[in-house]
Amino acid sequence: MDMAQRLEGTTSSLCRSAATALGLVVLGAVLARGDRQEDLAAQKVHVELGLLATIAGSSTFPSGAMILDLAVGESRVWSLVVGHDAEASGGTSACRTRAVTSLAPQRAAPEWAADVWETRVTVQAASLEKIGLDVDWKRYIRGPDAELQEVTGDHRSFELREGGHVLLDFVGMRLLPTSASCYGSFGLELKASVAEDPVLANRRIGYDLWLVDEGPGGPSTTRRWQMAGKQGEAREFEFESLVRPIPGAAPSEGSAKRVDTRVSGHVRGRIQVDGSLEVALLAHREDGPDHRHWAVGGGGEKSVRVNAGETIRLELPAPTETSGLGGTKEEKERVLPVLQERTVSLILTARPVE
Repeated sequence: MDMAQRLEGTTSSLCRSAATALGLVVLGAVLARGDRQEDLAAQKVHVELGLLATIAGSSTFPSGAMILDLAVGESRVWSLVVGHDAEASGGTSACRTRAVTSLAPQRAAPEWAADVWETRVTVQAASLEKIGLDVDWKRYIRGPDAELQEVTGDHRSFELREGGHVLLDFVGMRLLPTSASCYGSFGLELKASVAEDPVLANRRIGYDLWLVDEGPGGPSTTRRWQMAGKQGEAREFEFESLVRPIPGAAPSEGSAKRVDTRVSGHVRGRIQVDGSLEVALLAHREDGPDHRHWAVGGGGEKSVRVNAGETIRLELPAPTETSGLGGTKEEKERVLPVLQERTVSLILTARPVE
């Protein structure tokens, strides 16, 4: 089952909440469970330390990487040597560049080395959508007696999203007297993602996501998006805009007659060994008058553990002040009340696909 189906929006004037009108089970403890953060399972991290190469005057591209799976608390050292390969055969001599990686500290620099990196990566934390890393790196050059001479380095702790990456260092290619290179520079890049449990890696999850717009200023409006994804796969969504008229809008040509709300984001889930699911819902909201070049943005996220079929709700608040809005003072004064009288929420149900 591989759904990626977008359904037309519907309008309902029911007096009950839109979630109830949709027939979703969000009563009592289920809704409370979805509205709080819970402890998520610690994950093993797929760490990739890669070399980026830039051809002089041209593009940048990956040029090799070393990959390890590390558990929370685990630490490893990578070494990467980049330089000129005078013994390479074939091709243009100017492009004879060599890179060697190892899982050990580099004790000395070979004669052909232009730059040497040593990087220690420690996994501090890892759960759904969040990976905490501690990185200590140094860059060396070859000294007169082949010893390593430190040029620069850094120690950083940061949090990445799943699949996130960070550029640690960037250096121009050092030209040696005996050789040249067609590469203008090299970069050291770190990527991190969750290493999937082989037992569960082929499972799939079905998502039923509703966008609900409700409030006293008019009938409730809903949009629906259904999809399925692989274990740990992020599935992006983007809903058709919610459209609201602006009371007292000037009839003159060019005056804003409505305000549009656009909601997009992604969902990611993992089935656990006990049959429960860990689900992350991340969303972005953007509001702006029609045919205008300004808008105000915001968002929200939620990562929880639920049982199959349980529903979580994520509210996306409207802007609370005009300082973040563009446009004229008159436009802002008319648009803000239209946004604040409505509640925009996402309601998500996730189930394993058998």
